[in-house]
Amino acid sequence: MNLRILVLTLATFAIGTGTFVVTGLLGSVAGEFSVPVESAGHLVTVFAVAYAVGSPILVTLTERVPRRWLVVAALVLFALANGAAAIAPSFGLLLAARVAAALGAAILTPVAGAVAADLAVPEEQGKALSLVIGGMTVAWVVGIPLGTLVGDEFGWRASFVMVGALAAVAAVAVAAILPNVEKPPVAGLRSMFALAGRTAILTVLGITALGVAAGFVVLTYIRPLLEGLTGFGGGGIGALLLVFGLASIAGNYLGGYWADRRGYQGSVGAILVVLALSLLSFSLLTVADAGSGTAVLGAAVALVTWSVAGFAIIPLQQYRLIQTVPESRNTVLSLNASAIYLGQGVGSALGSLALGYSSIVALGWVGALIAAAALILLLTSIRRAKGAPAPERAAVRTSG
Repeated sequence: MNLRILVLTLATFAIGTGTFVVTGLLGSVAGEFSVPVESAGHLVTVFAVAYAVGSPILVTLTERVPRRWLVVAALVLFALANGAAAIAPSFGLLLAARVAAALGAAILTPVAGAVAADLAVPEEQGKALSLVIGGMTVAWVVGIPLGTLVGDEFGWRASFVMVGALAAVAAVAVAAILPNVEKPPVAGLRSMFALAGRTAILTVLGITALGVAAGFVVLTYIRPLLEGLTGFGGGGIGALLLVFGLASIAGNYLGGYWADRRGYQGSVGAILVVLALSLLSFSLLTVADAGSGTAVLGAAVALVTWSVAGFAIIPLQQYRLIQTVPESRNTVLSLNASAIYLGQGVGSALGSLALGYSSIVALGWVGALIAAAALILLLTSIRRAKGAPAPERAAVRTSG
């Protein structure tokens, strides 16, 4: 089972690298196409919106396709789209290539999570989910710093070539190693929309979207923010992003561990508090002298705590949904993946607005307020559950 899960991890590693490496390339892209940096940030936004809209619909429409070949096809689409991005002659065509890449990712990520849960024994589903999501976190440690380095040395287009190659290798590995997995029952779009309309599901999805949006207000513009705080150049920023990536691995592991062994509500509540405080720190640190020990150390601590909290919440949310409706795990995981990327799109858009109407100092404040909104939603759901009839309270305890 471990090798099969690791193959899926390789696939999500390729997806994660392609999804986030663009955050380190915005300045170069903006310079080549003569667009403002905040406009270049739309490369993050359009990817996220296309993923958010497409994931539940595409996963539902492809339920009849064997899981192994669906994963392979999604990786091939992702590879081709990144190849197209590498040769895009205009900013508009680059945006279109990002949309195509998002559609491949929109299929792969939730299907890979569902397959991993199917391959794991029930008491290790949280661990299996965290391993597959781990591909995304390892991307922060290896893929994104490597992609940024490649972009700095050979131009931003070379970074997209690298991502396409990673996706192609992952497709070959999946085709060779992943076994045939039983296809889920065909539910149809009507069942998907009915499931998405359930209050319990909407609450979890809302917490996911808000938690991710909080982080992406800052993450989309993390490079100029860190440069302003620390005075570091490319090497120093790369080192800080490496620290962020290493912390994300720890956060992802903790999220999976807590999903299997601890309660959902208390874990997510604590995570959201830490997330809000760590994001707020980036705004508070701007009062320190740029490049001072206080600013550098504070930025490093904020990065670590933010990364641990931000990545711990994802496996917890996935586990919560699977436990709530285990018979529809493919659909709810696609909805959760959609919520993740909706959060990314909203967060990056709000970050762009904050830069346009205020300054980079506002990013931390905006991110913290969104994290606080997620915490309020969680507390509201807990209060609502306490006031529900006994059978509904029992269902809530069983699922979390």
